[in-house]
Amino acid sequence: MSRESHPLHPSFRLPETFTALVEFIMDGLDPADPDVWHYASWADKGGDLFSGDLSAGLLGKPVGDDPAELCGELLYTFQPLEILPFCWNGGDGLHYGWAVLAPELEGDDHPCVSFAPVDDHAVWLGDDTKQALENLLAGSMASWRERGREQGLDAPDTDERWGAVCRALDLRPDLDSGLISPGARSKRVLEPRVPEGWRYEATSDGIGVLAPQSAFAPETVQVDQPWDFEQWRVVARVYLDEGRPGSALAVLKSLSYYDRGTVELMGEAYRRLGRETHAERAELWLRLHATD
Repeated sequence: MSRESHPLHPSFRLPETFTALVEFIMDGLDPADPDVWHYASWADKGGDLFSGDLSAGLLGKPVGDDPAELCGELLYTFQPLEILPFCWNGGDGLHYGWAVLAPELEGDDHPCVSFAPVDDHAVWLGDDTKQALENLLAGSMASWRERGREQGLDAPDTDERWGAVCRALDLRPDLDSGLISPGARSKRVLEPRVPEGWRYEATSDGIGVLAPQSAFAPETVQVDQPWDFEQWRVVARVYLDEGRPGSALAVLKSLSYYDRGTVELMGEAYRRLGRETHAERAELWLRLHATD
């Protein structure tokens, strides 16, 4: 199976499980036909069972040059730039996506998270795409148990499309674990695998920083006043000048929200780590917040 590239970040290759999902859902559909998107024909294959709407751009919907069409998550001020969404839920910005901590590792898959700006931090969704999709299905069932059953709605797992998509992707959602709540949320923190010679520092955005040990200072700085942007930007600047972009990012990603000065420094840190996709996302953030 060939892996497709992200439509806006071509260096990011979509995991095979998601590519298989796209091929299953879009089989027989023409992405160039506007009716496919206006009437959500892709839902006939079960695309609406995953606790929200799958990102249409990733399904092949034609998009324009406006980055907000593909990266609407960056319209939110405090959006971890490492999250590449593949599914959206409701109007409060809740989305599900890959937490791409270190693209230079060139992994075939990535841990997944859910994130809503009102929460201020991301939470674990799955160790990889397959588990994330299983937990999105579990989230649909949890939502039905909380509200849909009382409304007389049929359980999602009784829908024939549920079985079809599970068979196609070999999905085996655990509907009784209690780990996933309505909205496909969990209370688990992200705990990425740390390669030998690397280091991971958790940050208040729930994503953290994963980088070679040499990218960090020996000490771990505790950002105890995350609203004092000027103070902590000075600290981050010092780390960058010392060749410690990992520590600079850990500081910047622990601030209470982002502003232009913070994101500019983040972009510099990403480039020093060789993470061009993340640096591009920092530039997109700055374009979308040009008047902030």
